[in-house]
Formats: sequence, structure tokens, C-alpha cells
Amino acid sequence: MVLCCAGADGPLPLAESARRLIAERCLKCHGGVRERGKLNLHGTERASRPAASGLRAIVPGDPESSELLRRIAASDPDERMPPDGPALTQAERELLHAWIAAGAPESPHWSFVTPVVPARPIEAQDPWCRQPIDGFILHELHEAGLEPSPEADRAMLLRRASLDLIGLPPTEPELAAFLADEAPDAFERVVDRLLASPHYGERWAAPWLDIARYADTQGYEKDGHRTIWAWRDWVIEALNANMPFDRFTREQLAGDLLPDANERTRVATAFHRNTLNNTEGGTDNEEFRMAAVMDRVATTWNTWMGLSMQCVQCHAHPYDDLAHADYYRFMDFLNQQADADTDDESPTLPITTAQGATQVPVLQELPADRRRITHRLDRGALTSPAEVVNAGTPGALHDFHEAWPRDRRGMAEWLVAPSNPLTARVIVNRAWESIFGTGLVATSDDFGVMGDAPSHPELLDDLAIRFRDGGWDLKRLLRELVLSSTYRQSAVRAGVGIERDPSNRLLWHAPRRRLDAEAIRDSALLVSGLLSRTMGGPPVMPPQPDGIWNVVYNGSQWTTSEGEHRHRRAIYTFWRRSAPYPSLMTLDAVDRATCTVRRVRTNTPLAALVTLNDPAFVECAVALARSVDALDPNTAIDAMWHRALLRAPLDTERSVLRSLFESELARYQATPSDATSITGEGADPARLAALTSVASAILNTDEFLSRP
Repeated sequence: MVLCCAGADGPLPLAESARRLIAERCLKCHGGVRERGKLNLHGTERASRPAASGLRAIVPGDPESSELLRRIAASDPDERMPPDGPALTQAERELLHAWIAAGAPESPHWSFVTPVVPARPIEAQDPWCRQPIDGFILHELHEAGLEPSPEADRAMLLRRASLDLIGLPPTEPELAAFLADEAPDAFERVVDRLLASPHYGERWAAPWLDIARYADTQGYEKDGHRTIWAWRDWVIEALNANMPFDRFTREQLAGDLLPDANERTRVATAFHRNTLNNTEGGTDNEEFRMAAVMDRVATTWNTWMGLSMQCVQCHAHPYDDLAHADYYRFMDFLNQQADADTDDESPTLPITTAQGATQVPVLQELPADRRRITHRLDRGALTSPAEVVNAGTPGALHDFHEAWPRDRRGMAEWLVAPSNPLTARVIVNRAWESIFGTGLVATSDDFGVMGDAPSHPELLDDLAIRFRDGGWDLKRLLRELVLSSTYRQSAVRAGVGIERDPSNRLLWHAPRRRLDAEAIRDSALLVSGLLSRTMGGPPVMPPQPDGIWNVVYNGSQWTTSEGEHRHRRAIYTFWRRSAPYPSLMTLDAVDRATCTVRRVRTNTPLAALVTLNDPAFVECAVALARSVDALDPNTAIDAMWHRALLRAPLDTERSVLRSLFESELARYQATPSDATSITGEGADPARLAALTSVASAILNTDEFLSRP
């Protein structure tokens, strides 16, 4: 019999519930970092040892002799544990009592257990279910007494899919074609067209660049330029080609070591050359080389395993079963490369692209006679080397196969091995988060003990297994998500779901959220008619406010690009770590100094100030207004509204915008110089400036800035 208790996301086995409670309330003082009173509660065996007092916190099978139970129930504040925060509730004390009485059993954390194929819920036979995921979603909705929302209208569904899959809104001709197509598989063919679009790779590369900490500069205070855009183009091309994710992994981590290694696979290894490089005078190259290696360890674990390893650099993980030595054994895989924090970024690979010859920093393994010796570093200090360690992986996870080489190639094989319980789960969860706003595991950057349990554990495992066993096919995964009935729901919040599931974790309606920074800028460019669809090549410098770059060490200047390069997609914007493109940062992009798995959404007035006043957005508003300048005001307003939102304005909306036009027209006629400062000279600058204000208002509507 498996004893269970209620957890935040449903019933959990007794051992799992007890571990989560101890991790949340006890391990801060009695875990991998600290062992106050010589007590470590990380695992039953350690928790059963006598503490400094001579007493045993846990005596398996004997609650009466377990000091932990006495201390958590003590009324004396000097005795009660934990000393900080509220006392444990009666239910929590009973949980720990039952766990100890049962022998204090241990079970691996759920994410450390290889997933097994779950049973299909009976709801999978419901006519509502179009895709395998729908049965799992409908089952949980019924368990909560909820029903799915009605299907979204076709225009909204097209806009949603286009933004999700290629990061751009649909055009008016695309909408007209879809609305005219009455075939039952019309939406399926739209989705297939979007997945086949070259812009798919641009949209899905953006989160991968955050993960890889891609930038066009080296970081630190000097932050000199780095030429690594060929790797960014490799990512876009690999995604467009639907390279299987296991191959995507092998090439980026060990493309130089593969049996079929070539120029393209070597370019892929620039993934781990995105680390910071300190070229300031007087710095210790070995110190900063080691900082880069440690960053590679952290990035690899965050990216593929969904776990934080940074703290294990100094001590055992306080919550997850990762030993201090595990960190350095794994680091040995990444400590044998030739790069050494030098000014010239060597080793580099000369390549020829459509834009000409360039050099890209790459990984290159050291020869056998130059291999570095890796030590465990006491407390993570370079000045405190301890015992020598060899390349290996944590014992708490799946085995490292004897046939794999003890190098980056073997490391990559370990990460995508069928026995790995984490990688497939982490990747499908990240895809789910991109489509539905929140992952099945909400803490997509933490699959450890302190992360959230999955809202739909069987669904997560089903997706992970089919993704892994189906060839690691990302486009097929996304196709299933987008063609599901779950995805097609309306985003309108109404009914009992507001009270029973206010955060929409059960997905009783489609989630509505603000677009990512890149999609906001790219959407404005497309609707205004300015967007250049040119792909690849060196980074560009679109308009930005003056004074952003104040470079001390060299004469680097932000030189605004001319012609179509001024209006390229956001993914091609030059990214300086010490001064990232300001409008994207205000809209929650990250500086890419370190690996970022999940952007944190904010909602501040600064975002509105950007989309109203930033030079790039003003330029879009002017272009949109200019495209309808020959029309009468009402027709112009209707045309701009429909182009941006793919629907006709309501009478009330048209009335508000007409009033705005009239008031702005009067203002600009009274101050002509203000009009020409926005639109330049022309036949009627005041009228064009007034239409620009209307265009700006439309581009700043919540409807335009949101994914419906």
C-alpha cells in the first residue's frame, strides 16, 4: 500500500510529501549547506544519525523516540522547530508522524524517476478531444467540476497560431484565405504552413538564444565585440529543418567530436562559446577561464536537466540529491577545451557564408597530452583544490554507459539517453510553457525538490515519452499542441472556473498574455509595412534613443542601420550585454549574461512609454498612417484597425479614435512645427501627424499587444 497525503497539486505519496515538507521548512538549517547541531535531514540515513545532543531526530518506525516530532510540537519558543516562521500545522505534524511510523521510507524525487507510459483517461473518447493531450486536460477539468470554454472565433485562432508559431501576426490576405476555406482541415493546413515557414526558426530561436546567453559582445566591463552570429544562424536553420532535438543537443555540445563532424557541426559548438570573456588588462586568464567553464556547467544543467547546479559548486545541494563532488566530476567534461579567456577568442573556425567570410569561436578538445587535471574545489574556491576527480555524472541519476567516451560527446549521450528521466520532460514542458503561458511544471527552471509538482503528471510523462520515442520531433510536438481542442478554446474568462481555478492551471480557457518583446516589435513592423523579411547575417542596429551606448574602452558607437536593415526582425538586433537594446529590455528581454530558461513577465508603465514613444515604434506609427493618408478619416481609421487587429472596429471604438484624430489635427494645425518633427515635410503634415497619433493608439491597444 502507498500512503498518500494532499499536496499543492493533488495527492502525493507519503515519502514525497514528507520530503517536500522537510525541504521547505528544515533544510535551510539542517541540509546540504548547513548542519546546525550536526544534524542533516537530507535523507533518512543521515537524519537517523545522532546529532550534537546525542539524540536522533528520526528513529524509523519509532515516532516516540524521534526528537524531531517532539521539537516541532514544543510550546517553548526556544525548543520549537523550525525557529523561524509559523509553527507546523497539525496536519503537517501528523504527516511527519505517519511517515516516521511507516519507517521513514524514502522515494526518489518524481523527476528523478524515468517516466512510464500512463493509462489513457476515459475522457480521451469524448468527441471534444482532437489530440492525445485533450483527454488528460478534460479529465482534470471534470475532476474539478469544470467544462472547457467554447472554441475561439476563426480570426482569433489564426492570429493566435501565427503569433505562437512564427512570432508574427497574420496578414489580411492570409485571414481572407482562411475564412474562405470551409474545408474541415483548414486550420490543420494553416498550422502546417506556419510550421514550414522560414520565420518559424526565427521565432523559436529567440528563447534558445536566452538559454545559450547569446550576445554580440564579450561581457564584463570592457564588453568588446564578438563575431558569433553564424551560430545564431545555425540555430535558426536547424530549427527550420526540424533537426531532431537529440541531434540538436549532440551538435551543440560535441559537434567537433562526432564521427561525422564537419564545418556545420563545429559551428554548432559555439553554443558554449557564448560565455563571457574578460579582456581587461591585469585580469587572471585562468580565473576567468574557470568562470566560463563553471558557467557552462550551470547552463548545461539548466538547459537539459532543469536543475540548478550553481550552489553545488560550493557544497552539496541543499535540497536535491547532488553531491559536492558531482559538480566537479561533471565539470571535468567541460574543462578540457582549448579556449582560455584570451583576447583573440581562439580557437575560431573560418567559414564562408552568404554574407562573406567570417570567423566563429568554437569548442576544440585538448589533445590527450595536454588534458587539464580537475580538482574538487573546497567551498568552490580556486585557491583550495582538494582531491582530483575524473569525468562522471551524479550517482542519484541514470548510469553513464560504459560504451560512451568520457568527453563532451559522452556527456551529450548521457543527456539524451532514453534512461534520462529529465531531458524529455524538461523540453516538452518548455514547449508547453511557450504555447500555454505556464508549464505543466510551472517552475520550468527548477524540476528539483523545491520546484512545483506538475499540474498534470500523467500528461507530462505521456508527452515526454512520445517526444523521446518519436524521434525528438519538436515540430510534431508543437503541431499536436496547437491542433488540440485545449488550444482552440476562447480566452474569455466566465463562469465557475474563475472561482474554482482562478490561475487557469487546469486550462478551462485559453490563456491570454502580453506578447514577448520580440513579437511586439516585429508585429508593429509587419502591420506598418516596414518589416524586412531578410534572414541571417551580421547583427543590425535599428533606431534606439540617443545616449544608450557610453563606451569607455573603445570607440564603439551605435550606428543606426540604413535601408531594409533598419527594419529587420528583433532577433537580428545587435546585443550588447552592458547596454542591451532598451525597448526589448523594458518589455522583459534579458541581458544574456547568464543562461535564462524563463523570462519573468512584468507590467509597468515603462512598457507603455516604450511602445508610445520609442523611435522605432513612432516610425511604425508614421508608416502605418502614411499608408492610409489618401483615405478619408473614417475609412483610414477602419483600415488601420483592421490591418492591426483583423476585425472591424466597434462603433464606440471608431468614435473614440475619430475624436482623437480631430483633437490631434487641431493641435498640429496650431503648431505645424510639431507635426513636421514627426512626419517630415509633405502635403499636409498636420493631417498625417494626427493619423499617426491614431495609428500609435491602435498599436498600443491591449488587443494588439496580447496573444489572444
